[in-house]
Amino acid sequence: MKKNKSSRSAKSGGENSRKAAIEVEITPTGAPKGLGAWAMKGKATVKMAAPAIGRLAKSQQKLLLWIKKKRNERLTLMFIPHNELKIRNYHISNLTLIIVTSVLGLVLLVSAFLVIRHNSTIQEVDKLRVSHKDAEVQFAKVRQEIIELSKSYEDIRQNLSSLQSLSKGTNEKPASASDSFAAQLAELQQKTRESKDPEKIPLEIFLMNRMLHDMEISRGSLGQVQEYLKKRERVLKNTPTIWPVQGYIINPFGFVRMSHRLNVGYNAGVDIAVPHGAAVAATAPGIVVSINKEANLTYTVKIRHNYGYETVYKGIEVVTVSQEEKVNKGEPIGNVGHADDNFESILHYEVHIGVEAVNPMPYLPLAGA
Repeated sequence: MKKNKSSRSAKSGGENSRKAAIEVEITPTGAPKGLGAWAMKGKATVKMAAPAIGRLAKSQQKLLLWIKKKRNERLTLMFIPHNELKIRNYHISNLTLIIVTSVLGLVLLVSAFLVIRHNSTIQEVDKLRVSHKDAEVQFAKVRQEIIELSKSYEDIRQNLSSLQSLSKGTNEKPASASDSFAAQLAELQQKTRESKDPEKIPLEIFLMNRMLHDMEISRGSLGQVQEYLKKRERVLKNTPTIWPVQGYIINPFGFVRMSHRLNVGYNAGVDIAVPHGAAVAATAPGIVVSINKEANLTYTVKIRHNYGYETVYKGIEVVTVSQEEKVNKGEPIGNVGHADDNFESILHYEVHIGVEAVNPMPYLPLAGA
């Protein structure tokens, strides 16, 4: 016994000494120590996954046993004829029956899904057809409006050409483009109806592009017309274009028989009958160049305007402006009175260009008559 104990102690001592030697040899290097830690982690992972692996294996075993059981279980189908023919028996395993039933159920499910999907597709197609018809109706309206807009723009372009010729001071008649445009439009419509090319540019796009192109070209003409209108507005502001008083003309311009005289004489202006004391307004902006008292105790006021115009106002009883005073268009300059030889209140109004008296009627608006 002692020998055995001593031998065991010797063996254990030898093993301990070998372990110590291994530890001594391994520790300085450092690499085997990391490998041991990795091995310990692997063992811990295997211990943690062992229950799950065991459960999975048990489940597989149960599934295999169930398949074997169902494969061994059989159903018998018997076909018994009415005559004396032989009875036929067919044996089908439960597993086969389950597989066939599952396949048939899957086929029915897929078929039902496809049928429902097909019905919904048909409904969507019907909706798209209705929407397409509505879109065609709306597009036809838009097409007609674009064509009408093109025709209207053609008229505008003609008027613009006329204005441009006026702004240049020429009397040339612009070439009529409506007939040529109508012919081009009819030709394009015919080509569009005959053409079957889906990539051909529609007529409406062509018309819109043409209008945009013409608008770009017309910018210069519009600028000239705008400049012309500004100059014309400036000229009109300095031209005697309003009535000096509100009344009615009793003696026009030229050789006439005066209403209060029997003889025929030359009237260098127009005579306007007005109520006594009516206010007289300057017909254009300018400067009062003279105020003269006549023999009939009324005053004559002369105003000089731009562009060589002068206006003369006779028959004023009370003058409200002074000589060399600047007056604006429409500003009162006095009131009409009675002359000694006439019981009516009459304003004699003249328009001069330079030193020549001209007919004032073309300068007076019709609304004031």
